[in-house]
Amino acid sequence: MRKYFSFSLLIVMIIMLSLGGVNLTQAQQKGDSVSPTNVNSVNAKMPWFSEYVHHVSYPNDVGAYASLALRPVDDLPYISYYDAANGDLMLAHYVKNGGGNCGTNNKWHCDVLDGVGGDNVGTYTSLDFWADVDNNAWRIGISYHDATNRALKFTSWTCYEAICTIHNTITIASTTMPFNDGLYTSFKFAPDGTPYIAYYVSNVIGDDSLHLAHRVDSGGNCGEGSASGKWECELIDAGDGVGQYASMDLTYEGAVNIAYYDAGNGNLKFAWWDGFSACHNPNGWGCSIIEGDGAPDTDVGLYASLIAQRSPLDTQFRIAYYDKTNGQLKYYQEGWEGETVAVDDMGTSTSPMGISMDVDKDGAPIIAYQKVQLTVFSRPTLNIARPYFVYDDGAFGNCGETPPGYLFTYWRCRILDNAGQNLSEANYVSVAVRSSGLAEIAYSEFYDFDIGDHATSLKFITQRFQAYLPLVTK
Repeated sequence: MRKYFSFSLLIVMIIMLSLGGVNLTQAQQKGDSVSPTNVNSVNAKMPWFSEYVHHVSYPNDVGAYASLALRPVDDLPYISYYDAANGDLMLAHYVKNGGGNCGTNNKWHCDVLDGVGGDNVGTYTSLDFWADVDNNAWRIGISYHDATNRALKFTSWTCYEAICTIHNTITIASTTMPFNDGLYTSFKFAPDGTPYIAYYVSNVIGDDSLHLAHRVDSGGNCGEGSASGKWECELIDAGDGVGQYASMDLTYEGAVNIAYYDAGNGNLKFAWWDGFSACHNPNGWGCSIIEGDGAPDTDVGLYASLIAQRSPLDTQFRIAYYDKTNGQLKYYQEGWEGETVAVDDMGTSTSPMGISMDVDKDGAPIIAYQKVQLTVFSRPTLNIARPYFVYDDGAFGNCGETPPGYLFTYWRCRILDNAGQNLSEANYVSVAVRSSGLAEIAYSEFYDFDIGDHATSLKFITQRFQAYLPLVTK
């Protein structure tokens, strides 16, 4: 019998990027590096797949304060998070061969990094990587809060290929009542590998404050034990509730930018260092109000997520945040005539509401966030918002306000994980973009069947390229 074989082409999805009819908007903003002519739309269209990283049942509780970053050498995801049941700082990383000890099909490896011995550590985690290209090495670092000792802590290590040398787990700053150091940490490596940590100091009888710690060779004013004098801690701003939800990013040149919440006045604020400004003290830090301005009926700036300038062609910083007054996800982009725009209705909650932002390969924002649906039986879901033009499908947005200079609805919002009857997704969320342009998100899932049966687990959702296998017919 003769056999006839017809093979479909193996489609390699590399598409020339254009937006054809979308340029009817004529909407490119001055100084905006993102336009409908340079968007890698194939990535936005790729499907999403979710799995568990650390799945537990009552009475366990893991996955809060999740922070996701991608290893420079191969884009493998690493997630720092908090184990509330044991008071531990945890780190999970993806294992290609499935030989891990946690997660769906044991595809993840979960380790305790700090907390053994009874201390309650690991809240407010923030994770980052740095690639040491000259030495074919990379570094990983995590900032976090030590609740037992009211301290800011930091752990890091250097790796050459697959061999890692653990550095000291150190205390940068600690205190006693009425102060509490190291809350709302936000950590980044500078381009030269210097670690920077923005953090909040609570004071129950006086001014709270926003601080910045960075590593120095010697002569620093903070650091304990082996780290004594190896860190410099600076006061940036102070006041009632000033510095909560700090989000720090460094520009491609290494300039520090921080978005944060002024709880006493209900403002979203932004701080930068220019050497001569005086935000709180004449120490070279400047700060401004992005939205709020102390209006008595306005409360904005919670859960801030900031992205600074990533290249010489990128001339603006961006902030995603929560408008508590209106229950909205908001977005600010420098250059949009100083205006903020609503992206979606997030609803309201007495629990933390996750917001995290990154940018795609062309600089367009990707915002992962929790949305509390407005129906009686619905539960909080994991959602994503992106500009309409990244999808390159001829349609405009479906949510939010139109930014200044644009003629059509700008944002496209969609649900990524629709919580079940007894589930709540994304109280904590962290998004990162791979070098391929595909996005990944780490987030928490809260299971609440009744008062005596509840647990929080850590989940992960990622985009994947679609490949079409040969079709064989007789």
